[in-house]
Amino acid sequence: MGAGLLPSMKGLHALSKLARAGSLTAAAAELGVTRSAISHRIADLEGQLGVRLLRKEGRSSGLTDDAEALLAAMGDAIERIEAAVEPLHQRRMQIRISTVATFASHWLLPRISALQARHPDMMLAISTTRRAVDLNDEAFDCAIRHGRGEWPGLNATLLFRETLVPIAMPTIIDIADATIIRARSRYRDWPTWWGQSKMPNMPSDKELIVDTRAQALDAALSGAGVAMMDLAYIGNHVAAGSSIAWPIRSNCQRAIISSIARPLVTSASSRRCGIG
Repeated sequence: MGAGLLPSMKGLHALSKLARAGSLTAAAAELGVTRSAISHRIADLEGQLGVRLLRKEGRSSGLTDDAEALLAAMGDAIERIEAAVEPLHQRRMQIRISTVATFASHWLLPRISALQARHPDMMLAISTTRRAVDLNDEAFDCAIRHGRGEWPGLNATLLFRETLVPIAMPTIIDIADATIIRARSRYRDWPTWWGQSKMPNMPSDKELIVDTRAQALDAALSGAGVAMMDLAYIGNHVAAGSSIAWPIRSNCQRAIISSIARPLVTSASSRRCGIG
């Protein structure tokens, strides 16, 4: 073997597995290959190194002194290489999605089981944040956000258009008298809806302010007041009769958009974030 050239990693891996497993048959089972394949890998390694690594011991094979010395010098190098490579392999197979918490909890996650049934080998890694992410510099394959989809350098796919509706428990009859639940993340939703609804009265002065729309929905479902939500997030609650949504709707110009920074690993990238 020429100076500076490394021997076969497959051969070194096979030799290491053989030393731990104790037999060619057991090592082959661990690697998911045949006994003959293990033997050929080690034979190729012997040819590269120019030394014998196996010796016959009856019907089995044992390690030579050179093999023992090689493995002792290698230490746990094979295991450390495997540990370093495995996360890279997993990330290559993952779809890494950045989105906001309310969308993840009330639209994306309820649809995951159907997606898994259609794509059983697909792995997802979902991260939630309200900040804008840089898809060129951060470890995400796509981001799902509200917006018009006019983001330079990104491929954008419309998932659905936002429709704002007030939601509350059935015991709340009159919006004007109810506590208004506002989310800091979407503070203008109530004025937007009220302005388009042509309601004769102004909303109640009683307010409950929370950080996110997910918290606002939880508060509304507990009977604390009326929250403003996207119709796409509350369909199951209304259909089940656990809550009511007022029929007056505000069709906003913003939409739920998935944006993709770069080609993904498998299938058409626009479909991988356009779930539903």
